Amino acid sequence: MGIRSRLSEWRRQRAVKLLTRADNVGGWPIFPFQEHRPYYSDVDFKELVKKYTSWVYACASKNAISCAQIPLRLYATRTGKTTKALFPTKSIPIGRMEYLLKSPTALNYIRKAQVIEEVTEHPFLALMQNVNDFMNQFDLLEHLFLSQDITGNAYWIILRQSSLNVPSEIWPMQPQFIKPIPSKDKFIERYEYAISSTEKHLIEPEDMIHFKYINLKDAILGLGPLQACIVAADLGISMNEYETGLFQNRAIPDWAMVMPPETGKPNPDMATRIEKEWAKKYRGTKKGGKLAFLYGGADLKQISLSPKEMSFLQGRKASKEEVAAIFGVPLSKITVENVNRANAEAGDYSYMKDTIRPRLLRAEQKLNERLLPMFDERLFCAFDNPIPEDKNFRLKETTEKLKVGYMSINQARQEDGQEEVKWGDIPYMPMNMVQIGTELPPTLPPMPPKSKTKAPRRLPPLEHPTNFVNQPLVLAIQGYYEKQRNEILADFDRDMGKAVIKGRYGHKQDPSDFLSGWFDMQKWNGELARATEPFIRYTLMSGGERALRSITVEREFDPLNPRVMRSLEKIRTTRTYPIVVTDAKKLRKTLADGMGLGEGVSDLRKRIEGMYDGEMTRNRATVIARTETIWAWNEGAVQGYVQSGLVEKKQWVSSGDPRSCDYCLDMDGKIIGVEGYFFEKGGTLEVAGNTLNFDYEDVGHPPLHAQCRCTIVPIIEGI
Repeated sequence: MGIRSRLSEWRRQRAVKLLTRADNVGGWPIFPFQEHRPYYSDVDFKELVKKYTSWVYACASKNAISCAQIPLRLYATRTGKTTKALFPTKSIPIGRMEYLLKSPTALNYIRKAQVIEEVTEHPFLALMQNVNDFMNQFDLLEHLFLSQDITGNAYWIILRQSSLNVPSEIWPMQPQFIKPIPSKDKFIERYEYAISSTEKHLIEPEDMIHFKYINLKDAILGLGPLQACIVAADLGISMNEYETGLFQNRAIPDWAMVMPPETGKPNPDMATRIEKEWAKKYRGTKKGGKLAFLYGGADLKQISLSPKEMSFLQGRKASKEEVAAIFGVPLSKITVENVNRANAEAGDYSYMKDTIRPRLLRAEQKLNERLLPMFDERLFCAFDNPIPEDKNFRLKETTEKLKVGYMSINQARQEDGQEEVKWGDIPYMPMNMVQIGTELPPTLPPMPPKSKTKAPRRLPPLEHPTNFVNQPLVLAIQGYYEKQRNEILADFDRDMGKAVIKGRYGHKQDPSDFLSGWFDMQKWNGELARATEPFIRYTLMSGGERALRSITVEREFDPLNPRVMRSLEKIRTTRTYPIVVTDAKKLRKTLADGMGLGEGVSDLRKRIEGMYDGEMTRNRATVIARTETIWAWNEGAVQGYVQSGLVEKKQWVSSGDPRSCDYCLDMDGKIIGVEGYFFEKGGTLEVAGNTLNFDYEDVGHPPLHAQCRCTIVPIIEGI
């Protein structure tokens, strides 16, 4: 057995012994022949770097740039609220704090602290901004992620200020020239940086940060995506080289002039002259199209395969897809074939979630492990959340948060980058979710104190906003009319810009022909319901809660009761629809009046503008807000009476002041069952020769008409 064979056998036996020793279980064995000398991997990293072309370049660069553009922030932890920060800080937005709480990097620091703040000025931030005299933060991070994807390893040398012993510069190293020097005691004794065999530099481990991917084949050096797809990468490079050779002719002529055997070998001068004549007549301005002379009866046969025969297109596609899959890059990122907005957005989401975020977590954890302790143990850094929003999920989440009062309208608008609205600061939620002692918004009168005394037979009127105008609701309705006005005028200009109005002058076009297209009843009913529903819901819940508390303190108002849900359904079906019908009639009448006077297009447009700017957005918005608030309050009161289980009847109570109309005075004192109706749908009320029709809904409580100020009181029998 030769010396090399015996040495290999000794190494094998030694490795087996080391691996089977109890004190090495769970650790990484360093063989004696590796200790104190540069570690050589089975992989030639210089050759890997040479393969940084074609689809490897596209995928690795895409990953590096995508990672480098995510903001890296610095955070400070404080163990007490009174502890002062040494550097300027600011509070962390709720959305980012929620992300940090889910991050394995930040969670370890957050558990030990009472206060977490973002640091806005610090030497670490200055260092990352100006890495060295030739690089900035983007360059540094791009080099980091690119090195890891190509070689599986990345190295930073940290230079320190001699006086403060804190990092002052960072220099990323070319990973193909770095060789770790193993040690049994310290695992890594030093790092050797050698571009050539004559010039070598040794770097201490405390001055080097080694970023690497996990490698089950090697304890010291990482394994990158390029090593995993090296066959596919080589195949792609070989295909490119082959086709390049074909285009460069590869010594294969395009044409051959076959001479008969009897002519013998042509004179060289004659061959040159014939080739020049051929080129002059047929070659054109491009090179190529060379002519070959075959004499003595020789014939030329093709012996190489064509690209079509080798299925180059299919081979290229398979190579590209394998490289992209191993690098974790969706095809929508590196190709324009069959890419639309839907699959591009889906590709972005999965790419950021499954490819970019793990790379960022690995990098930030290494920075917190090696670099940040050089400044302060209480600091940690973290990248922002790279994952784009799932739009459908966020819509559902925001809707639920608005329903339960977790957030206000303005908070939701802020997250969407929209301007705030005047009425959007107060969250609206079911009353059973209001904490005890919480003050209600100023849009409602104060809640009466609880009382455990027995209720009288006829309770006093429940306080309700009869003379109160809910200004936020008015603004919401005004916004609805403003939107309606703008859309109708835009449709009017589109359809009537070139039309001739039919009037007393006998013209042909009638604006009423377009009215159904300008005013979509279903659309505006939905718009009005969405604008008013949060306010009406809150008022209804408030009325129900207070009505129930005025009867008994033993029960809590149930906002999810089926009766309450049916009441809320009335907002869209029986409350807003009649308003929309009336608005359509007003618009039709306005146009009819103008046409009756023979007005032209400009005059009719001014009529529409005047109707909205005056009557609709000012007076009508206030009337609707007042009427719907009173309806919701009394509807809630009825639901509260029913849920008490004690109220059997209800009584209509008029305000009784000089402003009360004859209809309301006629209704004063009437008593019916608590769930009954004073008037069913289609009924009428006649007073002093005048008739009030109830065409759209049953009337179980006030308002009797627009701006009605009546109320109801509960009747409890047997007390």
